[in-house]
Amino acid sequence: MYAFLVAVIVTPVLRLLAFRFGVLDHPKHHGIHMHPVPRLGGVAIYLAFVAGALSRMDLSEMLKGVLLGSSLIFITGLLDDLIRLRASLRLAIQLFACGIMMFKYGVILHVFPYEILNALFTTLGIIGLTNAINFLDNMDGLAAGLVMISSLAIAIVAYTTQQIWLGYLSIALVGACAGFLIFNLRKAHVFMGDCGSTFLGFTLASLAVMTEWSNFWSVTVAAPMLILAIPIIDMILITVLRIKENKVRNLKEWIDYAGKDHISHRFMRLGLGNRGAVFFLWGLQLLFCLMALAILPNDFFYGVLGFFFFCLVTTGIIFFFRKRRAIALRLNGRVLQKR
Repeated sequence: MYAFLVAVIVTPVLRLLAFRFGVLDHPKHHGIHMHPVPRLGGVAIYLAFVAGALSRMDLSEMLKGVLLGSSLIFITGLLDDLIRLRASLRLAIQLFACGIMMFKYGVILHVFPYEILNALFTTLGIIGLTNAINFLDNMDGLAAGLVMISSLAIAIVAYTTQQIWLGYLSIALVGACAGFLIFNLRKAHVFMGDCGSTFLGFTLASLAVMTEWSNFWSVTVAAPMLILAIPIIDMILITVLRIKENKVRNLKEWIDYAGKDHISHRFMRLGLGNRGAVFFLWGLQLLFCLMALAILPNDFFYGVLGFFFFCLVTTGIIFFFRKRRAIALRLNGRVLQKR
């Protein structure tokens, strides 16, 4: 509740400050807005989250690590919004934040028998999701809504399994996103900027890492994968199709590439429009979260089932968008023949 109220109160103030000091997101060739939009909304999200988290001062060491790491990411994103930082520097700070959380505060996945593999897997997951949410901050309400849904699912897991401190942080993240969405759903009213999107991605990923999911490793892998499904699918989708379509040939080109080829843009071009694509992806994310909550109380087999469900949907989405043009041409040809 604290987080929601702070976001509602602070967001319009920061919007005015963004206009006053020229912290604006100007139209770009890969963007969808036509006029400069204030982009300090991420500051409101961060302040709301911190206010909600610090309303309970008896945080565990792991949660303190999440708060510290996410604060570093927020500051980096804010500097990037203001003065533009090199991509290599941003990545280095993300690695540093992950290292602090893992080795000082113990926020690390325990999937493999070797700690170095766990550290690599955790780092890849956190940094991957951090940037995936940043990429999906391309339509009003999309990124904040996806994070809110996933955070709510984590909060449900936390309270049903008595992970009380985890519940405090996840609910604070839900409240911060909900308060911001009141303003972000209004077309081109306020953006969160990199400070908001990278903060949300890093924090959400960190909460997923520290959650105690299950005694069965298949469930421990499948449940967070489902709860974070849309950003993961988008990352896989753009990587596969950019390589298949010869748009990128190496890692540097992939990092530098910017275009309207994300899953949100693709659903928008199917005729859903901006708002329709956002609501559809919210609904799909909710479906994945419900699937994750359904497999959690069960055994190894259900974890495998959840993993294959994720893979099946991901493969289907990639195949559809890869073959969409050919399918459309084939259908149009059949219609013409019938005529």
